[in-house]
Amino acid sequence: MEDQQRLVSQRALTKEVPPMFSNPDIQTQQATSASTEQLKALALSMGDPAGIGPEVLLKALHRLEAAACSPSQAEQIDAKPKLAVRVFGDPAWLMQKANELGLGEVLEKASWIQWESACSVPRTLPQGVASAEGGACAVAAVLAAANAVISGACRALVTAPLNKQAMHLAGFDYPGHTELLAELAHRCPVRMMLEHQHLRTVLHSIHLSLRQALDALDRASLLETFSIADRALGRMLGRRPRLLLAALNPHAGEAGAFGREEIELLSPCVSQAQAQGFSILGPYAADSVFAMAWDNPEVDAVIALYHDQGLIPIKLLGMDLGVNITLGLPFVRSSPDHGTAFDIVGRGLAREDSFLAAMRAAHRYSLV
Repeated sequence: MEDQQRLVSQRALTKEVPPMFSNPDIQTQQATSASTEQLKALALSMGDPAGIGPEVLLKALHRLEAAACSPSQAEQIDAKPKLAVRVFGDPAWLMQKANELGLGEVLEKASWIQWESACSVPRTLPQGVASAEGGACAVAAVLAAANAVISGACRALVTAPLNKQAMHLAGFDYPGHTELLAELAHRCPVRMMLEHQHLRTVLHSIHLSLRQALDALDRASLLETFSIADRALGRMLGRRPRLLLAALNPHAGEAGAFGREEIELLSPCVSQAQAQGFSILGPYAADSVFAMAWDNPEVDAVIALYHDQGLIPIKLLGMDLGVNITLGLPFVRSSPDHGTAFDIVGRGLAREDSFLAAMRAAHRYSLV
């Protein structure tokens, strides 16, 4: 194992590889076959209307439309398949917000955007505050968008942030988008993956307390996580993914001195997965495994054992380019790696980069 760790570490420190997000703009994506000349639309849900979701969605669409209308890019854009999107929410309210942001005139002319009515936002809805009305609108939008994908009308789902408290106030008792969509897809087992330009992490558990996350560690669920990651990433990448497993205890347990989970649970699970044909190594100490995987062509993702173990390295790299992808669903679903940010809503400060990255991911992975 020490030889394997040294090999991976050396590659991580010495290689030069292209980032995961090749092709900076969605419009410049190459068609993979003649059939992609008539691409189905991406389904976008507007998120909680009291948060920054609508703002980042509108800014992202405006940025894409502005790029498409740029004379310097027009020739290369016209030579490739055009993107189409269907935005699910309250069209009139969204256009009002677009006008407030100074984006309405451009967005109204964008023929590749179709505005779909899924809810009605109260015009007196307070901004920056969780409410049942805001939660109900957010859930209605994501359900309508998801059903459009499930029915085959759209090819992938991109969700703007919803607020968990608002969703609960509206009577939807789910921890978040991931669990809601899993229920909609007949309770299929799912895992959350965070993707950044230089790193991917797959979370074994998501919205659990640390104590509950530790109690949830067992052989069956770990092997299920390995299988979901192997199958979903395999479809996305077009080949078997190469995975690393993060350890639970400091120094990967230090041969049992700091805990025996690595000896009694994690290592046997890795051995069993390898016997089944999975390309997985570990467990490696969590304080070094993400550096080993960073920009490493020999590693496609790190499997983290609980929420913060996997999200801290991604968010340290910058939330502006982080993307949340749900693995295990029968369709592609992505979202920005941030929440509703009630503290800055209405101030025009929200950045659209993560939402754009989520659109790029949905576009790219729904073409394979």
